[in-house]
Amino acid sequence: MLCFLLALCAIALCGYLTATPARFFVRQDADSDRAERAGTQSIQAVETEITALPTEVQAFFTKRFRPVNC
Repeated sequence: MLCFLLALCAIALCGYLTATPARFFVRQDADSDRAERAGTQSIQAVETEITALPTEVQAFFTKRFRPVNC
């Protein structure tokens, strides 16, 4: 039981030591203007893809399921 608790404390300590510098870099990156612009550009790219999706789906079904002339 003591070994289990010691291992659990070691894992928690490693997690804490890893998270501390990571938190510094994430906070520093989140405060920069470049991160905000990159997020905005990413959202705009997704909106553009979503807007074009119905046209692409319609073109796919039109090409794939053309009526056959008998």
